[in-house]
Amino acid sequence: MDPLSIYNISFTGLSLGRHLYHFDIDDTFFECFEKAEVREASVNVEMSLEKTNTMLVLDFDISGSVKLVCDRCSEEYWQELKSSDRLFVKFGDSHYEQNENVIIISQNETHFDVSQYIYEFAHLNLPVKRLHPGGKSKKDNCDPVVLKKLKELLVETDSSGNPKSSATDHWEALRKLKNN
Repeated sequence: MDPLSIYNISFTGLSLGRHLYHFDIDDTFFECFEKAEVREASVNVEMSLEKTNTMLVLDFDISGSVKLVCDRCSEEYWQELKSSDRLFVKFGDSHYEQNENVIIISQNETHFDVSQYIYEFAHLNLPVKRLHPGGKSKKDNCDPVVLKKLKELLVETDSSGNPKSSATDHWEALRKLKNN
């Protein structure tokens, strides 16, 4: 059985008006998508579908937490996720995306799959810079061994951005050999 089949919403038998759906999203959901950045998840999706004669209005409220990899120390951590998104599904002659929030589907369609949109909304609300949350400094929650090693490898620069470490001395020694 397709694990994403529960996200394929049948709207032909629905009466006009508002209908509510609830989805519990976990690791198996994100495993269905090849490029998912989420390792583990515990996310709730409350979806409101308002059916009119000419379109469907879908409101997604996504909340929960997902496991990501810290950009600083490469350790996994739990990131809170909260978003509210709206999608308009209009009826037309063929299936295409008019813009990021308006989808046109054929008038002959009977179902609409929301899994891709839940996936996209979740990923669009992930932070660009992924760092451990909390503490006086976000570094407080990073792996101290990794932070120590990073500090050891840090190359200090002068005001013009040139390295002022012993690495520069090595290049100078090579230049002297070249000039001899």
